[in-house]
Amino acid sequence: MIRRPPRSTLFPYTTLFRSDLIIIDGGKGHLQAAYKVLVKLNLRHVPIISIAKKEEKIYTLGTKGPLDVNRDSQIVHFIQHIRDEAHRFALKYHRKLRKISYKL
Repeated sequence: MIRRPPRSTLFPYTTLFRSDLIIIDGGKGHLQAAYKVLVKLNLRHVPIISIAKKEEKIYTLGTKGPLDVNRDSQIVHFIQHIRDEAHRFALKYHRKLRKISYKL
């Protein structure tokens, strides 16, 4: 779920945000939701794509369907690797949080 940061934290997001590309894990709907958040944060200039896990299709804004990219291309594998690494990092972090909460 994508949420808007608290008002007190909007200033750092809009002035210090220097991303070359945002990759969203999900399909076209997730891409649209993320773009709406970027617009609210005045970051619509940042390029954004999404990758749908089941079909491994890549979506961009302004296109009806996924990009016509070979599933075996290096760029698709690179984007998959980024997504999988983000998942691994998030799972490791949440396991650590659960372990800490069990000790309390």
